[in-house]
Amino acid sequence: MNSYFRLGLIFLSLSVFYPATLAAQDLNLGTLSLQESIEIAQENSPVARANRYSLISSRWAYQSFKADLYPSLSLSGDAPNFNKSIIPIRLNDGTLTFVSERQSDASASISIDQNILPTGGRLSLSTGITRLGIFKDESTYRWQSTPLVIGLQQPLFQFNELKWRNRLEPLRNEIAQKEFVQEMEALAVQVTAGFFDIYLARINVENAEFNVARNDSIYTISQGRYRVGNIAENDLLQTELELRNAESSLTRSRIDYQRALNNFKILLGYTTDVTLDLEAPDELPDVDVNIDLAKQLAYENNSEALTYRFNEIAANRDFEQAKKQAGFSATLQANYGLNQTSENFSDLYSNPENRQFVTVGFNIPIFNWGKARAEVNSARNQQRQVANSIEYQRNQFLQEVEYQVSQFLQLKDQVLLAAQSDTIAQRRYDVAQNRYLIGKIDITNLFIAQNEKDSARQAYIQTLGDYWRGWYALRQLTLYNFRKNAMITYQTEFE
Repeated sequence: MNSYFRLGLIFLSLSVFYPATLAAQDLNLGTLSLQESIEIAQENSPVARANRYSLISSRWAYQSFKADLYPSLSLSGDAPNFNKSIIPIRLNDGTLTFVSERQSDASASISIDQNILPTGGRLSLSTGITRLGIFKDESTYRWQSTPLVIGLQQPLFQFNELKWRNRLEPLRNEIAQKEFVQEMEALAVQVTAGFFDIYLARINVENAEFNVARNDSIYTISQGRYRVGNIAENDLLQTELELRNAESSLTRSRIDYQRALNNFKILLGYTTDVTLDLEAPDELPDVDVNIDLAKQLAYENNSEALTYRFNEIAANRDFEQAKKQAGFSATLQANYGLNQTSENFSDLYSNPENRQFVTVGFNIPIFNWGKARAEVNSARNQQRQVANSIEYQRNQFLQEVEYQVSQFLQLKDQVLLAAQSDTIAQRRYDVAQNRYLIGKIDITNLFIAQNEKDSARQAYIQTLGDYWRGWYALRQLTLYNFRKNAMITYQTEFE
């Protein structure tokens, strides 16, 4: 019997009932194929939603980094600050006295700041205004303005964190994109496993129901044969024992089926009031995968390969940072601009005067008990450790890809062999049953044929499930659809 035809016959009797949470009335999802079940899970499952939120979070984090590369505009200031206090003053004759003072001040400034990626410095343009109020017998106010100030803060011989972030953050974002696709394909593998768990559990129930009915008939026949002396009491007891075992197996099978069914419901994102049917896949994915191509695709597309590169860059960054912190460092601060002060606001921006200052701060480690040298050596050896670990992990990864592809290519032949074994075992049981009814074989050989029939059916279903899981595992590993010869992508809204 053709394996696909047998697969259709098996699924024809498979019905799954599942409860939902949406309303008091049942929600009928209709008949779902494996692919439709995967699509529902990838859209509706809490696992899929968690994956989307993780990706969106990574995208926002990347947007935050990119904002650091662009100019930023900020407004700062102080609300009116009022101060009343007693202060000492010295009179003309040299004596010291204390007087009460009341004053307030308020200021506001606008600044545009721009990080300088190649050097790690910061350039700023700002303008601001300040008002000072002094309250004595007659209140007076003074204004001070800075129409324009250009400032530069430039680290010298220091670690440029922004430059390294510019190398790491795009790679981190790309890794997050790849990981999202992999997680969605991992969910497809999980749904496939659940799909065939239900399939196998349902077939086990059907086998158990069939065995109970047949064993009950055989036990009835054996009782008649025992009464006329055609079989021994041992054979009669064996038929009764097989009947009780079949009844016990039926109870366990129904429990296992309900457990598999509930797990599948949760995986799809529903709860307890959904009705759906499962149907067999239309066809097995008949593809011929080239091992070398699969290894190339996996290394180019899988997030693990990108993580190797990320870890290498991060180790180089740490080494660079340790070297910079151990040596001479300085910071240059320079400002040039205009300022003016006046008691009248109208004169505040007339003939502004120059304002400039330059400061160079420096730090020179002299003696720290070998701390700087130890940190540099630690970072250097950490860099070497990462490089060697990555080389080993890379070889393991490529070996895993080769193993997965080889296993998948063998699974199709195993499915066909399992289907043939299932057909043969079913026919053998039919023959054995007929021969037992006419007294040509004993009860032991009949039950052996029955157990082999059940085992062959289970082996076929498990092999079929292994094939489909292998197909989606291959997609997860390479992020490539070998049937369509296209990259696997998923659309996700950026919220």
